[in-house]
Amino acid sequence: MDRWLAFIFVALLSACGGSSNSSSSNAANDSDTNGEMTSSPGGGGNAAVPGSPSSFGVPVANQIRPGVEISADGSGCTGNFLFSPNAQTVYIGVAAHCFSEDTNSGVDACETNNLPIGFNQVVIENATQAGEIVYSSWRAMQESGETPGSNACVYNDFALVKIHPDDLANIHPAGFAFGGPVSLRTGLAAVGDDVFAYGRSPFHFGQRNLEAKSGTITGVSGDGWAYQIQTDNPGVPGDSGGPIYGPNGEALAVLSVLSAGVGGLSVINVSNGVTNLDRALRYAIDGGFINANTKVLLWPDFYPAGDF
Repeated sequence: MDRWLAFIFVALLSACGGSSNSSSSNAANDSDTNGEMTSSPGGGGNAAVPGSPSSFGVPVANQIRPGVEISADGSGCTGNFLFSPNAQTVYIGVAAHCFSEDTNSGVDACETNNLPIGFNQVVIENATQAGEIVYSSWRAMQESGETPGSNACVYNDFALVKIHPDDLANIHPAGFAFGGPVSLRTGLAAVGDDVFAYGRSPFHFGQRNLEAKSGTITGVSGDGWAYQIQTDNPGVPGDSGGPIYGPNGEALAVLSVLSAGVGGLSVINVSNGVTNLDRALRYAIDGGFINANTKVLLWPDFYPAGDF
């Protein structure tokens, strides 16, 4: 089966997984407190930001923000957007494959071994305490009995890590380089739409012109579960899980895989497969795996030039 294109390179470092059963009760039962600066699947809705005023102030480099490095049990990925179900809790998004020992072995996502829900040794850049895995689409789909090879199993690649309460005073929703997200992009984006991506891979060696990328949507995959995008600098190992913005700064997608089409002896096309965030977040909510009030934390300023 063609996962993204004919020839696939997975843009990540190998991950080691666990074997205990998924449990979503703690996340799903969190209570909600309404306030400002968030967006939910399918439309508006607001929630207070835990430990912070509704205005975050000017973001600084040493805060926990979209684009920080995330690592666990040998894996290395980039975090995407911040999410909050209530006034005491903040999650950072990442790709589910970052927490599976079977990521590079060709095993269908709905048959993989994964780190358990509750694994609390996730290292988050700029955090003083380790984070905890509270959701993994790869585990959730197995629990829901999704059919291996289905669009969901192939393309749904999203996880949430709970930020430790000690670090909530040091969060900011503005992404590195671009700022935003100004909203959650709901519905389906179109081929030709501009996109902006950020990856914190150590292989960029801190060079901003390699971390921040711009490009366009070149295709829609899996009946809307994912997009193919082409950017000026393709993702590399360690960029997986990073944030993808739409043309106006919307939280659009999560970087999943790097694909290369080959013609003759040379690579003629390099693109990234990215998971539709609206679809992935709705799957987590509709399945009862996370609190229905979980929303994306927003920031009103977006800089498509990538110099924020």
